[in-house]
Amino acid sequence: MEKWTIEATDRSPYVVLDRQESILKIEGRSYPEEGMDFFDPILVRFKTLQDSDNPIKVVHVRLEYYNSATSKALAELFITMIRAKKQGHETKVIWEFEEDDDGIQEDIDMFIEAFDLTFDIRYTEFN
Repeated sequence: MEKWTIEATDRSPYVVLDRQESILKIEGRSYPEEGMDFFDPILVRFKTLQDSDNPIKVVHVRLEYYNSATSKALAELFITMIRAKKQGHETKVIWEFEEDDDGIQEDIDMFIEAFDLTFDIRYTEFN
């Protein structure tokens, strides 16, 4: 599996897990009806790659809106990244959001405090 994608819907994000580029991208709006059912296959693939000799180095989050199931899935991804970091692998989270979105800023602050990872926070605009 070099590159695996899930196309976006009106309730779920675009996801690409690219082993060659060493990145997992999650973009769009994320409030799938069965949240963990949507994220479980992503988490399984991601965890399998993180346990390999060549783990994914970057998780790139660019979500305009998301629900609590998405937050839970992000936390699971970050926990898995910490395991890879402890094994000496580089890891980084790139998180793009609109500058005036206080709710997402609070979530980012919580994740930064909770997870010993490098966070590259960037402002963006959603159309």
